Amino acid sequence: MKIFAIFSLLLALTLAGTQTTSVKAKDVAADGITGKWTLSVAAPGEAVEVVLDLKQDGEAVTGTMASTHGTGKITKGTFKDKKLNATLAADIQGSQTELLIDGTVEGEKITGSLTATGLGTFAYSGTKNK
Repeated sequence: MKIFAIFSLLLALTLAGTQTTSVKAKDVAADGITGKWTLSVAAPGEAVEVVLDLKQDGEAVTGTMASTHGTGKITKGTFKDKKLNATLAADIQGSQTELLIDGTVEGEKITGSLTATGLGTFAYSGTKNK
């Protein structure tokens, strides 16, 4: 009887630990890229600060972009395997422009490139705001 009680207790503790671990892993994965990110884009002659406000739902990403040069909204975005790929419809200094953002997330940091149709591709790096 004691062996059965000890075995039952160990089994219950093991299952409880597994459930807690699964919930924590899911919470971390769900948080992924959601939040505000401040990027420094290496544009010709200046570093442009860009703020992305992102929301992740599964692999889909939505959100907005704001800088001193304009604003935009993500029309299509994904985040998978630490990789962000997004298309933004942006108003840059009064002109409608499509921006493509590619990035790799490592913890609270992101690096990648931003391509502005007709203007070129620019490297960026940034951090998640706390």
